[in-house]
Amino acid sequence: MFRGDKEIKLGPTEFNLLRFFLENIDRVFSRDQLLNHVWKNDALVEPRTVDVHVRRLRKVLNTNNKKDYIRTVRSAGYSFGHN
Repeated sequence: MFRGDKEIKLGPTEFNLLRFFLENIDRVFSRDQLLNHVWKNDALVEPRTVDVHVRRLRKVLNTNNKKDYIRTVRSAGYSFGHN
């Protein structure tokens, strides 16, 4: 995957999370909703796992850029898009 001319390396879960966010720009999703859409039926995944993968995705996307593409919405979840 590339961002401009720079290659971005994502793990499969971060890739699926990014794809889901890109398909749903500016919508807010709770951890449970993200688990249902991205992790599907993996019953062994804890809701806080979402936070870990969002942090990893932020680290890759926000390199050399002050804009945070993923917005944390207090008491609601996460959103991707126009912050």
